[in-house]
Amino acid sequence: MSKLTPRERTTSRFARLFFAAGCTLAVALQATVGLYFTRHYFVAHFLLGLFLPFLFYSMGGMRLTFWIGMALTATWHFGYEFWEDQLDRPVYTPDWDQIVSGTVGLVAAWVTYRAWNRHLDVRAQQSVTAPRSSS
Repeated sequence: MSKLTPRERTTSRFARLFFAAGCTLAVALQATVGLYFTRHYFVAHFLLGLFLPFLFYSMGGMRLTFWIGMALTATWHFGYEFWEDQLDRPVYTPDWDQIVSGTVGLVAAWVTYRAWNRHLDVRAQQSVTAPRSSS
């Protein structure tokens, strides 16, 4: 892999920290109120959709790695909910709360991605237009 630009390094670091914060939040929720196999299970799907794409984004800090993360997260989440989860059920019954919460998590990941990139665009624009001090 080629060397990362300063923007990609910053983005990769942000994505790594954001993913780590999500893991910490999920572990804290699991240890306190419980997520898996409880009525709060839909929260785990939301957190998965929100934070997992940033694991991939941290691997390069590029648009491509984010969208690969989104595609793999969506494939895994929806594939599990619409197919794998149904294999042990006598009747096809999707868990719509988990499907919707995972979708909302993916949308929140996209919003976070857009906000981060707009923040970097504004910072880059300000550094270009900032008056230079002469010494």
